[in-house]
Amino acid sequence: MGAPRKPLEPATPEQRLFLEQAIEEHGKATYNFAYRLTRNEQDARDLTQEAFIRVMRAWRSFVPGTSFVSWIYRIVTNLHRDELRRRKGRYEEEIPEDNAPQEFGGERPLAEEPIERYVEEQLSEPVARALDALSPDQRNVLILADIEDYSYQEIAEIVGCSIGTVRSRLHRARHQLRAHVERFRTQTESSIH
Repeated sequence: MGAPRKPLEPATPEQRLFLEQAIEEHGKATYNFAYRLTRNEQDARDLTQEAFIRVMRAWRSFVPGTSFVSWIYRIVTNLHRDELRRRKGRYEEEIPEDNAPQEFGGERPLAEEPIERYVEEQLSEPVARALDALSPDQRNVLILADIEDYSYQEIAEIVGCSIGTVRSRLHRARHQLRAHVERFRTQTESSIH
């Protein structure tokens, strides 16, 4: 995934310990988030692996007392955006230049179930299809707000935009999701009858 990179230097014992703890505590939640973004198992694994490689390289830049989950979700979001740009040549929607840092605190609980089980048990077929029909930006803010339960301010930090942009994207995402769900439900019902 992505361009070739320089080889990793051997990790220090402190770096290895930081990475092992990060993977143990946040690996499942990171994978689940990546899966929700990509909707593809292999891409989610690649994205998660690349995110933890970035964590290992930048481990000293993590500020203790801040949210590790928000930090790694931001890394995953940026990697996913870069991959979409690489694949499509252009990302769906330009990101505004109002990427001022936002302050927030608190950790999010880890996701307990694998995403496949969550989708099967919690999301109907029309809802799953409707999520797939959203743009990556819209799906990302919708997942962070309505599934991960982040605040607007936290979402702004993770995706790198203003709170106003988050509100706007979330409003459009919810509106489009409802429209897509209704359309897919109608299609499903008409194919049954």
